Amino acid sequence: MAKYSHEAVFETAYQAGQIPGVALVAADATGKFRYEKAFGKTAHGEPFLTDSVVWIASCTKLMTSVAALQQVQRGLIGLDEDVGKVLPEVAVLKVLKDFDAEGKPIFEDRKEAITLRNMLSHSSGLSMPLFSPKLQQLEKFTGPPANPPKNIVTEFSQPLVFQPGKGWQYGTSLDWAGKLVERLSGQSLEEYMKANIWDPLNMRLMTFAPDSRPETKERKVGMTRRDADGSLHPTTEGYLYLYGDREDAYGGAAGWGSAESFVNILQALCANDGRILSKELVDEMFRPQLGPEGKEMLNQILHADEESRRVLGNTFDMDHQVMDYGLGGEIGLKDEVGRRGAGTMSWGGLPNLIWWIDRKGGLCGALFTNLIPVGDAKIVELMRQFELSVYEQYEEFKKKQ
Repeated sequence: MAKYSHEAVFETAYQAGQIPGVALVAADATGKFRYEKAFGKTAHGEPFLTDSVVWIASCTKLMTSVAALQQVQRGLIGLDEDVGKVLPEVAVLKVLKDFDAEGKPIFEDRKEAITLRNMLSHSSGLSMPLFSPKLQQLEKFTGPPANPPKNIVTEFSQPLVFQPGKGWQYGTSLDWAGKLVERLSGQSLEEYMKANIWDPLNMRLMTFAPDSRPETKERKVGMTRRDADGSLHPTTEGYLYLYGDREDAYGGAAGWGSAESFVNILQALCANDGRILSKELVDEMFRPQLGPEGKEMLNQILHADEESRRVLGNTFDMDHQVMDYGLGGEIGLKDEVGRRGAGTMSWGGLPNLIWWIDRKGGLCGALFTNLIPVGDAKIVELMRQFELSVYEQYEEFKKKQ
């Protein structure tokens, strides 16, 4: 068996108490090359395996993007069509322009419709207080909601933070896109994805409701927290969307699943094999989507500070890379030596999950763990080593074919 240089590094890091258990997966576009390996245990003492089920958080967005694009493929909505006919709650939202001297919000009407393209590329203006200083300021003015919100409409009917298509801001767009899929398909997001993504791709350990199925419930593992001194401890905190907390399946961040299941959607998109989406729409997913304002804003956010580079950079070399956004993740526009080719799409999930799809290099993969806080420096460092190692072995593999 080929020697992967990263394996000893991961094992040493785990034994030294520097990381909790992790699972690593990779596959190529042909389906002939596949790598799966897990290391260590969670801080709760559970073995972390390639079929361990964790909260995948924003990794959910890639699946929701595919589900939404399937509606385009079926002719139910156009990429550049106003989503307001399906999501009237979004259509009535105004733009939060500024605040007056007394702290009162100043709103303006939308000048353009919000399109599905806007939503899937985070250029819609839809955000949330977690990511938007404007919405944080508005929250101070309006005060907290009287009752904890239980669904997407009550939780995310907040004003836009810029005119549609005129910026980039992470937020609630994919949650709304999931609601759009439900309304167009007449199915819950769980039912829809199972029938149209998970079952066709044999993603058997993927769900929004992990406790509802024995095979996912029994594989769930606990969350690990890294304290300021670097030590690792078990925790029950860190989950934004616990199963049962909400009435809706949140397409932006409420999925649960395993690394060995998730790599199947990465591989299908890397291969562009037509199993879940037409070749033309997959090509469109990987095409840079942002206008000049959005591209500038995205790169400013990514380069803002070291934490932003780690949290949002997803191992891209932010000293040299220029970023754009596709219809499923961020896109690096330059080659990176020994690993990601130009056009690589990548994103991740809050508990330090990271995935990539490099169609130019024909390789995709992911690191799954269950660790907070987000943007762990050690995980990012190790992920880069995993990528370099797996690309190196893939080159050797191709020579033997």
